[in-house]
Amino acid sequence: MNNRTITGLDRSVKVLTILVILIFSVLLCRLWYLQIVKGEEKYAESSSIRMRPIRITAPRGNIYDRWGELLVTSRFSHVVSVVPEDVKDNPYVVRFLSQVLELSETELFQMMEERAKYQKDQYVPLKRDVNPVAIGQILEAKLDLPGVVVEDYPVRYYPKGEWGAHLFGYIGEISEQELAQRRGLGYRLGDEIGKMGLERTYDLELKGEEAVRIWEVDRVGQPIRVLEEKKYVPGHNLHLTIDARLQAVAEQAIRDQIAWARAQTNEQYNKANAGSVVVLDPRNGEILALVSYPEFDPNLFVGNISRAAFNELINNPLNPFSNRVTRGKFMPGSTFKPITVLAALEENLVKPGEIFNCTGVIRFGNRQLRCSQVHGKLNIVDGLKNSCNIVMAELAFRLGPEKLAKYARLLGLGAKTGLRLEPEELDGLIGDPEWKRKARGEPWYPMETALISIGQSFVDVTPIQLAQVYSTIASGGTVYQPQLVREITTAAGETVTKFAPKVIREIEIDPENLAIVRKGLEQVVTEGTARYVFQGFPLDRIPVAGKTGTAENIGKNDYAFFASYAPADNPELVVVVVIEEGGYGSQAAAPVARKIYEAYFGLNQPSTANK
Repeated sequence: MNNRTITGLDRSVKVLTILVILIFSVLLCRLWYLQIVKGEEKYAESSSIRMRPIRITAPRGNIYDRWGELLVTSRFSHVVSVVPEDVKDNPYVVRFLSQVLELSETELFQMMEERAKYQKDQYVPLKRDVNPVAIGQILEAKLDLPGVVVEDYPVRYYPKGEWGAHLFGYIGEISEQELAQRRGLGYRLGDEIGKMGLERTYDLELKGEEAVRIWEVDRVGQPIRVLEEKKYVPGHNLHLTIDARLQAVAEQAIRDQIAWARAQTNEQYNKANAGSVVVLDPRNGEILALVSYPEFDPNLFVGNISRAAFNELINNPLNPFSNRVTRGKFMPGSTFKPITVLAALEENLVKPGEIFNCTGVIRFGNRQLRCSQVHGKLNIVDGLKNSCNIVMAELAFRLGPEKLAKYARLLGLGAKTGLRLEPEELDGLIGDPEWKRKARGEPWYPMETALISIGQSFVDVTPIQLAQVYSTIASGGTVYQPQLVREITTAAGETVTKFAPKVIREIEIDPENLAIVRKGLEQVVTEGTARYVFQGFPLDRIPVAGKTGTAENIGKNDYAFFASYAPADNPELVVVVVIEEGGYGSQAAAPVARKIYEAYFGLNQPSTANK
């Protein structure tokens, strides 16, 4: 080997050595960067790959009636949860879940994308209350489904189905808008919250504190073991003012009455299709029963409601989601008349013994207001008893529309009652010349004053407002805020909050004037428009006072009303019934009230005298 060859070989070795040194230097620098500079970050990434948290909702608090009867509770079922990052790129898993859970692949991807926005690298619920067959299929294929777990999960349960639907409401998955409104309150996308009724009104109290379970998973997302777990804390319980027995009677009575009306050949009754009932205690404002018909089954919303069932509810022209007790606005018809009489007495514009002459019609220029019949001579008590439009119109003209509106508002119409129940109740309407000028840019006409006095034209009330008015008459002038919840307790039974009766205001009413109005309302039942309905009822022992009402609605049959309280001499119960398109209040609404009074006073119970 000559010197030239040796020299070339040395040069090659040197180049190779330098190249190796450079390569190792680069590797060492990269290693130093990853382990020292980026060490903590990479460790965190590594940990996140190995750990997958899953959050399990706590059982919502129970709801009880005033006597402790369980009305709403939770039951355990199963939820299928996934880690979107582990699932979305696995066609087999996506296809399998789509088939088993009966969700399209598009729906699956959409749900995973939405829920991964705020909950990356953790399990998010895909479907709740999954049927046992589907759960069995998932568990059998468990080894082929990385990123998928099945957990026990509490779901809401309404044992009575449609019963009290508008009272309790229902729960559903939180929307992004709702999440934004509740930021900082512990809610996450994918959580279930109350959508209406008590479930929404008291959602924070009912929801409890969720459980958190940290899973260790392998590199493909298969769960290996639980690393850490925090147990849930159940939600608080609601103890209502509702009497489950009276609620059941009211529910059945309104269904039976509407079924009876629809079976009639008389077209004045057979279009009845909806209604509402509210029962409250005038001594404290506690609501004992609240019914809005038609209803819906809140259990349909547990898990995932089918599109067909949801569309059927949404497209129902009777709007079963609407709580007619708080959001049904109706002209109250003759149930308004006690306000007209009381206002005239309080303003000293009529004397108890003054005689009016009902000819059956009263004229205003080229317009006229008719009465149901020619009553002849009668005083104001007779005017209430016989529901005479002519007497009311005469009183209204003495008062004027402003004073008439003033007393209606004083007794609670045209404003919210303060009842805590979502969605919020409506204001209603009491019209007067100023309102009409601002709202419509039109003058007020004399006929409108007469119509207001009999509960027609520019007057809209909700059933809960009407109940508050009759409660105020029954209580002697005390206006109570209607109340649905007596107490909130922990799952262990410890008191969290107690709700005392709340007086909104005391109205100074001359006791003699109030006695005249109450006498007229009592005679409605004993001698007047409701006398036939209460035949056989022990009015000597349990006198009932009330007012029937029949309100006209353009393009529809008349709406039937009955507003009442009992015992008339020492009121314990106020009952307001509305039957939409039911015809006369005496024939369509009053029978429902009678059944409720019979149940409350134990008149329909079998005798125990010989036992």
